[in-house]
Amino acid sequence: MRSIKPYISEHKADIINDIKSLVKKESPTKDKSAVDEAGAWIKDKIRTYLEIEPETIEQQETGNHIYFTVGEGDEQILLSGHFDTVWGKGDLSLKVDGEVLYGPGVIDMKTGLVQYLWALRALKENGVSSNKKIVALFNGDHEGIASPTSRPYIEEEARRSVYGIVAEAATGEQGALKTFRKGIYRYTIQFHGKSSHAGNDHETGESAILEAAHFINQLEALTNYDNGTTVNVGQITGGTGINVRPDFAEIKVDVRVTNHEAGEVTDKAIHDIEKHNDKIEININGGEVRPVMEKTKQTEALFQQAKSYAKDIGFELEQVAVGGGSDGSFIASQGTPTLDGLGGVGGGPHARNEHINTNKVVERTTLLATLLATL
Repeated sequence: MRSIKPYISEHKADIINDIKSLVKKESPTKDKSAVDEAGAWIKDKIRTYLEIEPETIEQQETGNHIYFTVGEGDEQILLSGHFDTVWGKGDLSLKVDGEVLYGPGVIDMKTGLVQYLWALRALKENGVSSNKKIVALFNGDHEGIASPTSRPYIEEEARRSVYGIVAEAATGEQGALKTFRKGIYRYTIQFHGKSSHAGNDHETGESAILEAAHFINQLEALTNYDNGTTVNVGQITGGTGINVRPDFAEIKVDVRVTNHEAGEVTDKAIHDIEKHNDKIEININGGEVRPVMEKTKQTEALFQQAKSYAKDIGFELEQVAVGGGSDGSFIASQGTPTLDGLGGVGGGPHARNEHINTNKVVERTTLLATLLATL
């Protein structure tokens, strides 16, 4: 394995150029053609770097998914990652400031995908074989919609895998790995009332917005910082005009929990909220979209192995628990020990200052290659 880091170091500029190229392939989740263009770039690199023909899992509405395998073995390691982003075309631009690289999706998670490819290329070019078959599943339906079409494929491969590796963004400028993630529940709640003229017939109307306001107060009151449950009403729409009593309102709710039981309790509490106005019809749709990524003894052992490798490479590795969601939760929910956060080191995921520190690219790619060769 001594040959791996020098090889990756020699190709640092190439890796960074690939990151820039993929970031320039802007890929908003809801723009299927743009996501598929980014996927085509990735598939071309798989062919060029690994001499493998990847499989395209076609989708009608979301971006297509990419599947390929490397090596052979009775056991397999699953690599997971997404190439869609939260950013609309033109929202952000690629910018370089010394060793800091800014751009849409640069840390979430296009750097991680490029590092996967270069880790695998480094093993191939240096004649290093993995102990297990490596299965890669890259998806184009992650951000904001919770991987609805790729989830069954991820879970199926997770059940076949002895380890899961996820090159999502690392945490903080020190690049901590994620060994625990909260579960996520999401809801769309609609309120149907009765419209009327706000001046002439105010009393005959039934305000859907007013009912939503009462409901929101009770929803937010379900937040419990002591047990890690948070309830956030993130969007509200409704009404047709300032002079009309609103007959419709809609809210969208995000819930984060630290265990499945808390999720079920909160879900029941949401459905048990009583109406303020019996004349308003309320429809609640939603539920769990990502399970809790629980930390197990096997996960801890996997992290300690990665920590030891990192020390040999020349840097310290820590672990954290986070509230954000990832497809790693789907892998871990199948009982597969999973390491998450092995991607870019920097900050600002989903923020306008999204960035990576390019001086961390070599060590993180080397860590990925080492894990894949030795697990």
